[in-house]
Amino acid sequence: MNHSINTRTAKLSFNKEEGVLYIELIAENEISLEDSIEHINATEKLTNGAFHCAFIKALGDIDISSDARKQGANAEVQKKLIAQAVLVNSLATRIAGNFYIRFNKPTKPTKIFTNAEDAKSWLLYKKKEFEDAQKELSSDN
Repeated sequence: MNHSINTRTAKLSFNKEEGVLYIELIAENEISLEDSIEHINATEKLTNGAFHCAFIKALGDIDISSDARKQGANAEVQKKLIAQAVLVNSLATRIAGNFYIRFNKPTKPTKIFTNAEDAKSWLLYKKKEFEDAQKELSSDN
């Protein structure tokens, strides 16, 4: 079952069966620190604290403030995140995404894509990799 939350700058929904949080950023917006905190709270509510992957659609012109980027890359914020794929459709957004990865250094695997199927495949691969590692850890105990 999908549950969703709409904010001023994004539409968030969680597919529990897949373990994937879908975030569609609304174009022509600047995402502030307050917006980022709202996304984090919505994520916690939707996922109920479960480990998950994030599929972020950043299509169109989207500006994310420096404070919001820092907050999003924070290790504490990403503690239940397995990996995040960012789908882009413009050179400017791709450059901004690569800047985020290089300079904010998110603690979890983060990759920029221009093809939705590739992004989803990579996320599901990362999720399986995580689950396999968790099984191995539990069998060692």
